[in-house]
Amino acid sequence: FSAKLASSPADVMITIWNEDSIGESIALATELRSKDLRVDLYPEPDKLAKQFKYASSRGIPFVAIIGEDERLRGEAAIKDMRSGEQRSVKRGEVASALQDQTS
Repeated sequence: FSAKLASSPADVMITIWNEDSIGESIALATELRSKDLRVDLYPEPDKLAKQFKYASSRGIPFVAIIGEDERLRGEAAIKDMRSGEQRSVKRGEVASALQDQTS
């Protein structure tokens, strides 16, 4: 490992909304990793503010959120941690939306 590679932040962090959403969060992380995105999965259900702080402290530029509303709509919210802007995308389009923003 080069020091630069080991210290690089992830491209995106995936939140864990609650116990019921863990499987969905893991599935999204797996899908994004298969598309060559660097993914950090928050380790447990927690308040969103705490999860955002975690991502920010590690320099992770984007956070993907699958809350109850997003799950029901088949979407994920993507928050740009630098600008604070947040937008919803269809669940199947998360990888391409992130690839567009990280390239």
